[in-house]
Amino acid sequence: MQIATYVIYELLIRIKELNPEVGDFVSCRKTDRGVYVQTTSGQITIPDSLYHKQFEDPTEISTADLLSLL
Repeated sequence: MQIATYVIYELLIRIKELNPEVGDFVSCRKTDRGVYVQTTSGQITIPDSLYHKQFEDPTEISTADLLSLL
């Protein structure tokens, strides 16, 4: 699966609204658990389901979904 990096950037923007200390995008790669994202302050694993929601219909992602990544 090829990763659309802009989807990761969009998710990070949304997450940073909730926690500015999440850091900025450094890199990402696909894993068996989802998309592993390295930021300037740590890492986040974005489940495939959340990645696809952001790609297809971002309005389906709740604040609780985003907070679960922190």
